Amino acid sequence: MRLIPLLLVLLLACEQEEKPAPPSEDVYASEDVIDRDQERHVWQKPGVVIDVLGDIEEKVIADIGAGEGFFARRLAPLADRVIAIEIDKRWIEYLDTVRKTELPRQLQPRLVPRLALPDDPMLTKREVDIVLFVNTLYLISDQEAYLHKLLPALRPNGRIVIVDWKKQDTDLGPDPAERISLPDLGRMLNSAGFEIVSVDNTALDYQYIVVAERKE
Repeated sequence: MRLIPLLLVLLLACEQEEKPAPPSEDVYASEDVIDRDQERHVWQKPGVVIDVLGDIEEKVIADIGAGEGFFARRLAPLADRVIAIEIDKRWIEYLDTVRKTELPRQLQPRLVPRLALPDDPMLTKREVDIVLFVNTLYLISDQEAYLHKLLPALRPNGRIVIVDWKKQDTDLGPDPAERISLPDLGRMLNSAGFEIVSVDNTALDYQYIVVAERKE
């Protein structure tokens, strides 16, 4: 009979166990960029970014540098599938915990954490409809080469959405010298085989939003 109270105590302990804390450092982003405060949604305006993606109900999205899953966890219930790309196994484990604890069971298969390489997103041919970069592209060493590797992964009519820091002094973000200017981004995309279809430099306070498609 004493086993019953013991089992109850163990069950309660399991229920009260908190989710593991995220890794102390994101290998894609410096500490001042990592989403650590609960106010990010105020300046990041995720609804604005998600609106730019368009109708994603049947789309597969690659979220490059997903970090704590700020966008991945929001997109998973809306899209067919979200591949959350990171290059540190610790973040993959954390994203897997997010998938299991924050999404209903029926939606969990829609969030797929994937370990990649710093210079390769490890996407297969025609695997995704949309590639999303948020505060990530400027941190990649050879940006043009990385963008070029995305071409085979995109399905017909696929596109890239890049949300990155404006190249100017802002209250948030990295040193302006580390940021990518819009003209430089345009040149890189063109060289990598893409053409810009839209640019929004006003909707977000600290970032621009660029949408590009494969050249015909």
